[in-house]
Amino acid sequence: MRFDTESTICAIATGAEGALRGAIRVTGPDSLAVVAKAFSQCNDPRWNLFRATRMQSSIELPVLGLIEVAVYVWPDGRSYTGQPSVELHCLGNIQILQSIQARLIESGATLAQPGEFTLRAFLAGRLDLTQCEAVLGVIHAVNDRSLNVALSQLAGGLSEPLAQLRTTLVNLLADIEAGLDFVDEDISFVSQSQIIARLEQSLKIIREMLHQMESRAGQTVQLQVAIVGPPNAGKSSLMNAIAKQPVSIVSSEPGTTRDYVRLRLNLESAAIDIVDTAGLEAIDGTTPRAIAQGFTQKQIENADLILYCLSVDDSVSAEWEFDSESVPIWLIRAKCDLHSIGRELSRAYDEVFSISTMHMESIDRVLKGLSEWAATKMESFNQVVPITAARCQASLNNAILALSHAKEAAEFGQGDEVIASEIRLSLDEIGLVAGTVYTDDILDALFSRFCIGK
Repeated sequence: MRFDTESTICAIATGAEGALRGAIRVTGPDSLAVVAKAFSQCNDPRWNLFRATRMQSSIELPVLGLIEVAVYVWPDGRSYTGQPSVELHCLGNIQILQSIQARLIESGATLAQPGEFTLRAFLAGRLDLTQCEAVLGVIHAVNDRSLNVALSQLAGGLSEPLAQLRTTLVNLLADIEAGLDFVDEDISFVSQSQIIARLEQSLKIIREMLHQMESRAGQTVQLQVAIVGPPNAGKSSLMNAIAKQPVSIVSSEPGTTRDYVRLRLNLESAAIDIVDTAGLEAIDGTTPRAIAQGFTQKQIENADLILYCLSVDDSVSAEWEFDSESVPIWLIRAKCDLHSIGRELSRAYDEVFSISTMHMESIDRVLKGLSEWAATKMESFNQVVPITAARCQASLNNAILALSHAKEAAEFGQGDEVIASEIRLSLDEIGLVAGTVYTDDILDALFSRFCIGK
């Protein structure tokens, strides 16, 4: 992508499907002159503006005739791009929009490249890199949750914590380097214990940020729920009841499910994946049923919630011991239409549901519980769009490594020069996250994903 910010560019900013209203953006040093020429009103004093304003005008187009246009003008650096800009709002007919765009190009504008408006906003310092990624998140939001996350990040939900963290480390670095300037006079502006405490606080912030990001990066859904349990416990029947269609094989023969089956479930609070797994068995070797146990364990490790199915026919001894203590486990007592539950449980569960796939109201209770759990879980996640999480992980890990080395250097008295050099490395990595440090490759990878007009 070329980084030419001195040309005047234009593009249709609304969709190609047609709508009641449409918009065309123009930005660059000659925006007002280009638009005035396109409207054949160069001598109209209304175009000689010195403040942001809105006015009503019209443009004569071949075949289409006279088209009424609302003109929004930002004549200075207070626009989205930080350059003189104009937006033209008119009927959303794509032929009208394309005709006006063609007239603007004839009048001296250049057709914008994908993402060029947001790129100019970034280069002008109007947005940082995380906010640019949030713009892309808004464009591609698929539900209320993803839209709210993108809007929060666009409003500075990630930029502000990063800026505060960077300020803290810059101030610490300044205190350390001030002491280096007076090393011969044995003057210190910050003690070793203070250095360690401030480094520990910065490490805590970055680790929390990374922890909240890393499990979300690259995922098309936010949460994964694994249905597990002994063979023939009713797992596949539960899966089919949730899906309201046969997606898993149901058989009275144990061990029917050899692989796992994944179902996308769109709840009001989030999109989640429900995974039906092979029955839990203590089997060694390389048989298909033994290999299936490996698949099941992998899904348990990746799960945010475990639905542990036990048929009312299963004894308490059938309960499985799970390694993870951080993942909630819900007990699903299945086949409750066949027998009453009379056996006590050997352990406590986060939730317990009694269900029968013959009675959908019991399944609805599980779905309601899942929706409430997902809403609560999502509130605890950092407000970061997936593309930002994927890009930031390596830099945050490097920042943690550098600050850890700085803390070790302070603890073992290795010298303020070593501490300062490690803090500088961490600031470079944090700069990569925020976009204060960037490369052309990073910008190309991001802005090539935008559509024209954004």
